[in-house]
Amino acid sequence: MNITKNTFITLTNPITKENLVFSPSLGGTIVSLCLGPDLHQILKNDTEEELQDNPLFRGRFLFPFNDRIPDGKYSFKGKDYQLPINCSDDGSAIHGFLYNKEVSIKQTETEAVFYWRTGKDQIQGYPFDISLKTEIILHNGGVSISFTIINEDSIPAPYALGWHSYFKTDLSSTLKAAYPYYFEIDKNFLAMGDGVPLSGSKFDFTKGASFSNIFLDHTFKVPEDGISILTNRNYSVKIEQKNFAYTQLFIPPDKKSIAIEPISSKSNSFNSDDVLILYPGKEYSADLSIDLI
Repeated sequence: MNITKNTFITLTNPITKENLVFSPSLGGTIVSLCLGPDLHQILKNDTEEELQDNPLFRGRFLFPFNDRIPDGKYSFKGKDYQLPINCSDDGSAIHGFLYNKEVSIKQTETEAVFYWRTGKDQIQGYPFDISLKTEIILHNGGVSISFTIINEDSIPAPYALGWHSYFKTDLSSTLKAAYPYYFEIDKNFLAMGDGVPLSGSKFDFTKGASFSNIFLDHTFKVPEDGISILTNRNYSVKIEQKNFAYTQLFIPPDKKSIAIEPISSKSNSFNSDDVLILYPGKEYSADLSIDLI
């Protein structure tokens, strides 16, 4: 991928000057979000080199699966499939294939709608035709994002959806969220077991807690109210998700951000009994919002 070919579009609130930057040439990747009267940069940005190399999938939309599929192999309806390997670290297929695709787009000053369709022959090992419509609305103090997936095919299709959102942190940062339970992980970072109750555990964020000294790359069951609140030294941000079953929390090695990712499925979902299936003509919708509070 040549960084010079990437395109970027800015949505700007004409009154508050709050703004959001995304890239249609990178699957709609959100690369910047500035909110509040002080225009706080809410998201951890990629450098130009990182946008090209994509080391952490920052800001990428994850579709048609949000998770890690070991060796890129899965079985569905009695057939075996082989996806392209896009994670050289462990030889897996990860986070779908929208992240570097061109999306079609319509926009106004503060709103954008973009669209991508897998098609039956575009992705090796995914011969299903489903579409994703993403709507972004920048409002005072925040942004709303809505998703609609439609099965355009004549056969059922496995699917999953997520957003790999990284939020800036500092040494004072705390997270507050009533996640009911989380999943332990195996050596390949795949969620395992039936879930560990969060109350009293090392990941109990119910009343708000620091996370600076813990390792996090785990899947959490979404709170009943769908809300996670990140508080930094100068502001707090509320992340609210609807119709996403899980939240993935990840702290990268530099510890300057935390990924608070709305996801529809746990890792390796295409090989599990929990695989989401979209039948012909049916749709799945989900929403999320980010607001300063």
